[in-house]
Amino acid sequence: MPKARIIRDTQVKPFVLDASYSSKMILDDIVAGAQTIQINEGTLKAGCKTGGGVHEKNEIYFIFRGSAVIHLDQETFNIQAGDTVFIPGGVFHSLDNNSPTEDLVLLTFWENAQDNEVYNLRVKAWGKSFKTIDED
Repeated sequence: MPKARIIRDTQVKPFVLDASYSSKMILDDIVAGAQTIQINEGTLKAGCKTGGGVHEKNEIYFIFRGSAVIHLDQETFNIQAGDTVFIPGGVFHSLDNNSPTEDLVLLTFWENAQDNEVYNLRVKAWGKSFKTIDED
């Protein structure tokens, strides 16, 4: 039986992809000790953009802080804190943080962690999916 757990965001080590984006793996099967969804916290720096991509599986964004423009295939939408975006598999998506001062913080949700390429990059670089700020 899995043990209940509290994960403190401030104690999770960010995985830095580049100067514009970092990612904290908040929850996955290993952290939970049971099958669960993957929750990732991403931070896109003020004034930065993501390159965009297409995934085979569905992804969900919850905008936690800030605002941005999201591109979903050929459509563009303004999004802000409190918005939820469902991105079906096969849909191209990218983000533009147009704020010159405020970082965009979003939570991403995946049914299976391995479907998220950032998760796989983290495992390749660290040998595991999750680190605290106290680890190396």
